Amino acid sequence: MIQVNSSTLRALLAAGLAALFASCGSDPGVLHLMQAPAAFTDTGLPIADRALAQRVGRSGIEPVFFATDRAPAGPGAPAMRPYDSNRGGALRVGTGTIVPGRDDLTWADARKIALLKHSSENFPIKVESVNEYGILPGSVTAFSNLGESERQAADSASRRYLREINNKLARSQTNDINLYIHGYNTSFENPILTAAELWHYMGNDGVFIAYSWPATPKALAYFSDAETADVSARNLRYFLRYLSENTRARKINVLAYSAGTRVFARTLGDLALSDHGRRTRIGTAVLLASDVDRGILAGHLSDGLLDVVDRLTIYQSDGDMALKFSRFLTNSFRTGQPLDAGRLTPGTLEFLRRNPKLTLVDVSKVDSARKGNGHGYLRSSPWVSSDLLMSFAYQLGPAERGLVRRDGDFPVWEFPLDYTTRLRSALIRQRPDLAEGLQR
Repeated sequence: MIQVNSSTLRALLAAGLAALFASCGSDPGVLHLMQAPAAFTDTGLPIADRALAQRVGRSGIEPVFFATDRAPAGPGAPAMRPYDSNRGGALRVGTGTIVPGRDDLTWADARKIALLKHSSENFPIKVESVNEYGILPGSVTAFSNLGESERQAADSASRRYLREINNKLARSQTNDINLYIHGYNTSFENPILTAAELWHYMGNDGVFIAYSWPATPKALAYFSDAETADVSARNLRYFLRYLSENTRARKINVLAYSAGTRVFARTLGDLALSDHGRRTRIGTAVLLASDVDRGILAGHLSDGLLDVVDRLTIYQSDGDMALKFSRFLTNSFRTGQPLDAGRLTPGTLEFLRRNPKLTLVDVSKVDSARKGNGHGYLRSSPWVSSDLLMSFAYQLGPAERGLVRRDGDFPVWEFPLDYTTRLRSALIRQRPDLAEGLQR
C-alpha cells in the first residue's frame, strides 16, 4: 500500500480543489464579460438596441449595491478590496463603482464586443472604488466587535441605503431586486463584478445587489468556508427580511452559486421554520451548480422551504467535475448533480410531482455548459444565462421560457435543440414591441 503523509495529502487536495473549483473565483480585481446570452445573439430581436443601448453610456454603469459581512481590511488595502476574508460581525452596505478594465475601452465598446456571437475579444471590467455607507443596525449582536461611532451611525447608513435602492426601483421597469451570492475561493470584489455583468445584460433595469460573504481565496479554505456559510446564513436571513420590509421591490430574486448555495439554502430553511407564513417577497430562487448535500436540502424542503419562495429553480449537470470531486470528498451527492430516477424513493418522486414550484433544469446536454471543468456554465453557456435572465426578468416557468420536460413521469426540464426558436417566441410574448417591423 502506498503511504501518503499528511502534508502530501493536503497538497494533493489543494491542487485538486484549486483546479476543479477554479471557476468559483476570478483573477483578482478583473472579470471579463461572458459571451452574450442567446437572447441577444440568436433570436434576431433588437433586445440590445431597446435595452442596453438606452441605458449604458460611455461613462459606465451606475454603481452596484453590495452587502457584506466580511471584516474591514487593514491599512494599505487596495481601493477595490477594503474587506478581507475574516468574519465581520455585522452587515456593511454600500456601492462599488465599475469601470472598463482597460484605458482604451468604453462601455460603448462593451456592447459591440459582448453582443458578437463568436467574438474573440474580451471586455474586462474592474471595481474602481468602493463607497461604504456603514453597518445595518439589525445585524449587530451582543457578540459584534464594533466601535461606538459605527453603532451610532448605523441608522443613518440604513436610511441612505434604502433611499437609494428605492429611488432606483422607482426609475425601473421591472421594480425587482436581484441578489447574487458567490461561491468559495472568492475575494470581496468578485460578486460585485458578477452582479454588474448580469445587470449589464438586463439593461441596467431594476436593482442588483452583490452579497459578499467571507469566503477565503485559498484552495484549502473549502472546508472552513463550509462553517462560515452557516454563520453568514443568519446575516442573509436578516438582510432578506430587511429588503422585504423596507423597500418598494415587487420581488426579490436570488441567484446563489456553488458554495454560496450553502448560505442561501440554510437561510431559506431557517425562514421556513421561523417565519410561519410571513412572506419575504422572494420571487425566483436559484441554486446553480449547488454544492449542498442533497440530504440537507431535503430537510429544508421537508420543513417548508417552498412556502417562502414563489419558485425554486435548481440547475444541474453531470459534466460538473467540481461537484464530482466534492461528492468524492464528502461521500454525499450534491444538489447540483442530476438525480437518477431509478434510485429515488417513491416518496421523493411524489414530492417532485406535486410541487411544481420546484423546477429541476438539467443542462448536461448543452455543449457549452461542459467547457472547462463544467462548473462555470452560467458564464460559459449563452443558453443557461438566457434562461436565468428570462426567469428573473419575467418570473416565468420553465415551459414559458422555452424549456421542455424530459420524457416520462420524471419532472426534469431540459434545453431542446430548437431552444433559440422557442426563446424567441417566449420573448415576443412578453415583449411584443420587440417584433415590430421584423419579418417572422
